[in-house]
Amino acid sequence: MPTLRESLTSTLVIIIASAIVIFLIAPLDATEWASSMRAGAGEEGGEGMPGGIFGLVAAFIKITLLMGIPGLITLGVRRLSRRIRAWRAA
Repeated sequence: MPTLRESLTSTLVIIIASAIVIFLIAPLDATEWASSMRAGAGEEGGEGMPGGIFGLVAAFIKITLLMGIPGLITLGVRRLSRRIRAWRAA
């Protein structure tokens, strides 16, 4: 089981990497391309977007699926690799 220091270290690495990506992408917000993308999304998304509580639940489900499925696949590959290593060691 990882210690608190190991957990914090990996978490900080992920946060720092995310911050770097955000700061690199942030200048794109002021470009003409971003403005055209926002205008196009506003026209298309206005009709089909659910509102109210259903919209919040749908957004939560979307985020859960988009993050959960790759996470479960990663865990499966990790367990499989550990079993293969244990099988080779035996």
